[in-house]
Amino acid sequence: MNLFKPANGPAPIAPLSSAFDNDHTTRLNLTLALFMAAAFVVFLPAWLMDTRLLDSAHVWTKPQKFHVSLGLHFLTIAVLLQLVPREVRTGPVLIIFSYLAAIALVFEFAWVGIQAGRATRSHFNYDSAFEGLMYALMGLGAFLLMTICMALAVQIWRKGDRARKGLWLGAIVGLTLAFLSTLYFGFTMSSSGRYVGGPLTGGGETVPFFGWSREYGDLRPAHFVSLHLMQTVPLAGWLADRYGWNVVAVVAGVAVVQLGVAAALFFQALSGQPFWPA
Repeated sequence: MNLFKPANGPAPIAPLSSAFDNDHTTRLNLTLALFMAAAFVVFLPAWLMDTRLLDSAHVWTKPQKFHVSLGLHFLTIAVLLQLVPREVRTGPVLIIFSYLAAIALVFEFAWVGIQAGRATRSHFNYDSAFEGLMYALMGLGAFLLMTICMALAVQIWRKGDRARKGLWLGAIVGLTLAFLSTLYFGFTMSSSGRYVGGPLTGGGETVPFFGWSREYGDLRPAHFVSLHLMQTVPLAGWLADRYGWNVVAVVAGVAVVQLGVAAALFFQALSGQPFWPA
């Protein structure tokens, strides 16, 4: 099945975006999403068979979370790119930010996988000067992975398809809030650590797959909720378009509620309370 719209001729009508325009920027972001999906499958045997633990979690759980999260990230970007005209998608702004995100993805994919194979932390690792440098570079990589969100939000605001007002507004709000809130929560974690009231290595019970501590305050649930504003708010806007709901009320309501949940989880963690007590 061809995922892309033909370069010439009418584009098929899709309920959200089951077909993508065949331009360079769309292909790049969709390829990165498919690469992450393939990586998840390739790493499955190691994840299921390697019994080593790192910070109370299987060593391959972090790479697998990384694959799922960034696969969804780039798929979302590919979908929302369809809101701007082809000449905007293939213009220098979105091309440059897409390639910066791609470079960051390749770097983080390699380092997270290498460290998992060594049963060593890729994040919060200052065991050597080199590993401390790599952690700092991963912070830069995370920033570059998110800048495409802000760049796309600006382009949708300036030149996006306003015929679908809910999706247009939801994309702008969701991408912008995801960028700003994720940077804030990510910076807080990078400077103070992921746990509050517990050691860096964690310990005790954790939430399956996610690895969030059930023993200590953990800043990662707030980071997770804020990051996925880039999916939930555009989806809410699309639903408002589809069912004739009040666009502003729906988009603003979902954004406020989700930000409120992220803030509540953040302050809960700062107080030393776990997301889901054991």
